[in-house]
Amino acid sequence: MSEVVDFWNWVASEKARDRALERAEEPPDIITWLEREIETARETAFSLNLRGENGAEYWTGYADALEDLLKKIQRREVRA
Repeated sequence: MSEVVDFWNWVASEKARDRALERAEEPPDIITWLEREIETARETAFSLNLRGENGAEYWTGYADALEDLLKKIQRREVRA
């Protein structure tokens, strides 16, 4: 009887794992990730500037650096 219970517990755990894998979102590719990060950095810098808080320069510099990297990747200047 215990073997039957163990088997069905295993089946249930496998089905749960399969459902979790189906719901899992694919990680973004590097270009998509860079574009999202750049947008977030620009929005953060803009927000900090509007509120008159410190840190906008950091976020602007971060966005600029990511844009440079994105352009180099798009021009295939970056090697693995």
